[in-house]
Amino acid sequence: MTMGFSWQTLKFAGLLIFIVVCIVLFQWSGLGRYAKPEAIRAAIQSVGYLAPLLYLLIYSIAPVFFVPGWIITIAGGLAFGPLWGTILTVVGATIGATLAFFVGRFLGRDFVTRLLKEKFKTMDSLDEQAASRGFEVVFFLRLIPLVPFNVLDYMAGISKIGARDYILGTFLGIIPGTFAYVYLGSTLTHIDSWGFALAVGLLILLSLIPMFYKWLKKQDRSLR
Repeated sequence: MTMGFSWQTLKFAGLLIFIVVCIVLFQWSGLGRYAKPEAIRAAIQSVGYLAPLLYLLIYSIAPVFFVPGWIITIAGGLAFGPLWGTILTVVGATIGATLAFFVGRFLGRDFVTRLLKEKFKTMDSLDEQAASRGFEVVFFLRLIPLVPFNVLDYMAGISKIGARDYILGTFLGIIPGTFAYVYLGSTLTHIDSWGFALAVGLLILLSLIPMFYKWLKKQDRSLR
């Protein structure tokens, strides 16, 4: 075992430990009780005119520590309304996703590269394909609310997807889902309104994207 391989393994193990610790802390410590939209909104609004900056800070670090993004997004809708809630969330979530991406890349990419080359030739080929279509892959996955936001951050980090493709795909891909969640948050106090129903409907439509995509592929094949 070479020193290089030992260092790669150590970094990858550190990444796994970091992820597990974050999940455990969130689930079994007292932190989880504060991860509620109303509690986050109260904390944000307590700082007055600095509320947008605090919200951006929270969202910038939350993905790194596996805090569920939808909770913070709904809090953004409650605190800032549909327009500013969407703008602040898209900016903050993109920053946070980028940080998590680079954490995954620094701690896990070298190990995964060596593993793919030595053990899994097919997976290495898939990794190359993902890299060549990085923007498409990230943009498509970001459109789907059901795809775990934080998991994708780290998985993309240890893949060959380029940073530019990842950041741009994330920024553009999260806009529809972000608006839906923010709008949902802004209407939580009026769940009998048309706005609430519209937000829920939009989330359902976005969740159906994979089925629609498969249908289009099937139609395309049948026309050839």
